[in-house]
Amino acid sequence: MLIELKDVSYIYSKGTPFEVRALDHVNLQIGQGEFVAIIGHTGSGKSTLIQHFNGLIDPSEGEVFVEGQSLKDPKTNKAKIRQKVGLVFQYPEHQLFEETVAKDIAFGPLNLGRSQEETEKLVKETMERVGLDYEKYKDQSPMSLSGGEKRRVAIAGVLVMQPKLLILDEPTAGLDPRGRAEILSEIKEIFQGLGITVVLVSHSMDDVAELVDRIIVMKGGQVFMDGQPKEIFRHEEDLVSIGLGVPQITSFMKALKAKGCDVDTDIINIEDAKIEIENLLRRRKNA
Repeated sequence: MLIELKDVSYIYSKGTPFEVRALDHVNLQIGQGEFVAIIGHTGSGKSTLIQHFNGLIDPSEGEVFVEGQSLKDPKTNKAKIRQKVGLVFQYPEHQLFEETVAKDIAFGPLNLGRSQEETEKLVKETMERVGLDYEKYKDQSPMSLSGGEKRRVAIAGVLVMQPKLLILDEPTAGLDPRGRAEILSEIKEIFQGLGITVVLVSHSMDDVAELVDRIIVMKGGQVFMDGQPKEIFRHEEDLVSIGLGVPQITSFMKALKAKGCDVDTDIINIEDAKIEIENLLRRRKNA
């Protein structure tokens, strides 16, 4: 198992009047090659949860394992764990600091002692992987780029470390529709091309429905639901009760059903909806 949490709790400001239990006895496993979404309302514990995956936060109670290795074990090298489990924070472009794109992405491998030649090769491959032409962007300042381009540089800075798990915290936050679509497309290609595990933290049901194979729903610091997207989105009332919902296309299909159209209301993405509606029209034509 790549990531395992056993009875993990986390308490902010423990022992003070401001004490808050952000995670409450969470048990969770994430396997190699999964594409997982973690969703939940603000304050549900999702951001605190992902920071436990690579030891940025140590649990107040319980234990976290990465590939069977306990992060509680004093012999565990947290730096190596963070190479395996790469985390891209929300608005990661705020962390860009080097004078050129190539230097920013190269920072991690060079700090690990990789040679200049090997690092340059890795940087070039990774930039192409996230949709940034190496020759066009390598000498540009990260600060001169668009929001979506900065986001890609930040993702490349983590991806260049060749992690086994890539965690993305709200990767489309603050982007315009075009930038959002481009980032989501790149994330999908990264997952399919590299075969690594991807964990996507998002509040967008539409993004989640298009990409992932599994959804973990957080509520009050606990796992509220855990399952395949279609299974999760069947529980619309429960999701609405905690401030979430279902993809817009699912609501549309349910509205069609309510008007007497014989359609599948488990549809969660536009492509499947298109096929379903075409089949409906064909059946009506042949009736």
